[in-house]
Amino acid sequence: MTDTIFDYVIVGGGTAGSVLANRLSARPENRVLLIEAGIDTPENNIPPEIHDGLRPWLPRLSGDKFFWPNLTIHRAAEHPGITREPQFYEQGRLLGGGSSVNMVVSNRGLPRDYDEWQALGADGWDWQGVLPYFIKTERDADYGDDPLHGNAGPIPIGRVDSRHWSDFTVAATQALEAAGLPNIHDQNARFDDGYFPPAFTLKGEERFSAARGYLDASVRARPNLSLWTESRVLKLLTTGNAITGVSVLRGRETVQVQAREVILTAGALQSPAILLRTGIGPAADLHALGIPVLADRPGVGRNLWEHSSIGVVAPLTEQARADASTGKAGSRHQLGIRASSGVDPATPSDLFLHIGADPVSGLASAVFWVNKPSSTGWLKLKDADPFSYPDVDFNLLSDPRDLARLKAGLRLITHYFAAPSLAKYGLALALSRFAAPQPGGPLLNDLLQDEAALERYLRTNVGGVWHASGTARIGRADDSHAVVDKAGRVYGVTGLRVADASIMPTVPTANTNLPTLMLAEKIADAILAQA
Repeated sequence: MTDTIFDYVIVGGGTAGSVLANRLSARPENRVLLIEAGIDTPENNIPPEIHDGLRPWLPRLSGDKFFWPNLTIHRAAEHPGITREPQFYEQGRLLGGGSSVNMVVSNRGLPRDYDEWQALGADGWDWQGVLPYFIKTERDADYGDDPLHGNAGPIPIGRVDSRHWSDFTVAATQALEAAGLPNIHDQNARFDDGYFPPAFTLKGEERFSAARGYLDASVRARPNLSLWTESRVLKLLTTGNAITGVSVLRGRETVQVQAREVILTAGALQSPAILLRTGIGPAADLHALGIPVLADRPGVGRNLWEHSSIGVVAPLTEQARADASTGKAGSRHQLGIRASSGVDPATPSDLFLHIGADPVSGLASAVFWVNKPSSTGWLKLKDADPFSYPDVDFNLLSDPRDLARLKAGLRLITHYFAAPSLAKYGLALALSRFAAPQPGGPLLNDLLQDEAALERYLRTNVGGVWHASGTARIGRADDSHAVVDKAGRVYGVTGLRVADASIMPTVPTANTNLPTLMLAEKIADAILAQA
């Protein structure tokens, strides 16, 4: 007989959900259910397409096998003369979520990111408040004994040592140093501009997802933890303003599950959609769809953050291809670079770049994103159907500062590749979308001579980096646009929390995987302290 009464029901088995399922079920008296719409990824049956953490990931994962099928979004903001087409958005739908399909980059961001969160009303989420949870989650193979790092957490972190860099990568470091960027070695403990070997969530050359780290065989064996994969939450159950459970589609059966507390960890696009369908969100929008208002929270679905991105590629010359083949497998993961565009002196380190070359594809690449964006977007329900996706608009480049940052980043790339150590390869740099780096785009030097053509190209081809966040942000009780309090509890109702990237007040200057692990650890501690 299926158990349908739990203390905690966690909706979404991605990065955050994996953490919470582990930490909450560590207390034997807590009955915990983790619900995931996608497939399971147990240690002994991880699909080979996602097991290798070092090969280019997106071409291998195209289609719907590991993603929410046919989920589309708008990226660029509306602008005269620009045609906006819906684009497929690769949101993980499997245990481990984004950590099972992402680029395995392990980046915390900067202390000022979290000090900004505190200033925006996320009390206790400043750098000193979040650092212990970054440390708790990691097992850093290179810096584990450093006071800013951890050596006993569930997630292994490592880097490709400079001794194994390819000759091409070494030439790139010489170009960066000639431009005044030092080697800062550890991006997660040095907070100035510079280049570094990126940190990855890897064990050897294998991807190490949150599911692998937090839901190993010993955790799965806990009698008080239930794991339902390939199961879809249809709605939250309510009594008055209390959330009392969830309705779940398992196969062809709909099951009503009772819970003392429901925790949404479905990601920054799905969690706010669940809130809205429950009647938690902007009252006018809910009324328009015929959804009874449970709590008027105007911030639900607003404040959608993403890092605007663009790519530059070039076919490798014969010499460059040979030089790119000299390093250890995996050095295609390139060099990480933190840089400042100079667009707004108040926001330094607003660019993040990768430079490298892949002898397999025969391409050199420089991909980058606006590390500290100013543009925000939104999502809204199209209808109340639980099988409908929300209407998502990232509204990228709506703030002119972000367009200026992309332009500045392209000029930096041109400057780096003009250094003697890289200029010797004679690479013809062409623009490309970050999500699908392919040669054949317009030549970078030509576009840099035509400001109007450059702007048109960027507005048409700007990409993101799958860092959706902010759509149910933390804030103080007197902030009408805040959705949750510092412990993730949703304002206006009882028995409901959100504990994923939705609650970030702003997107960090980082890939969001490590910050999401951190915030899930912190929310788990808050829940256990209140139990």
